[in-house]
Amino acid sequence: MFETIRWRCYAHVADRRGAERVVGRVGKLLPHTIEIESYERYWKFPELAELRFVSPLRCSTPQDALLATLQRAWRVATPWSLSGPGPEARHEFEGIASSNVGASFNVAGIEWMEFITTDCQEESSADRAS
Repeated sequence: MFETIRWRCYAHVADRRGAERVVGRVGKLLPHTIEIESYERYWKFPELAELRFVSPLRCSTPQDALLATLQRAWRVATPWSLSGPGPEARHEFEGIASSNVGASFNVAGIEWMEFITTDCQEESSADRAS
């Protein structure tokens, strides 16, 4: 089961309150509420902050999860570079949008964004093995 979409972005924000505003604007574009997991300055470019947040997905098949995730991601930015599951059994999908390669964001201040969605059963198995 694909329960959540994990999002990460780099955005021009001065402080946590600015980060919350950016995440709130992203949230207005998505059909479900989102929750901030973390906010910190990006060490490589201090003018940017790294924001991590999650949104619910609740899809049972990889096909449904990918389609639902892409529909949500396209509301935030276009185009996205995608990667799919590797040769192992784990179902994981990742997308990256970056302004330095032509992505356009519908939320001011975002420079780079990533989503990852993983089959929870596979994730739980991997967590138990470590």
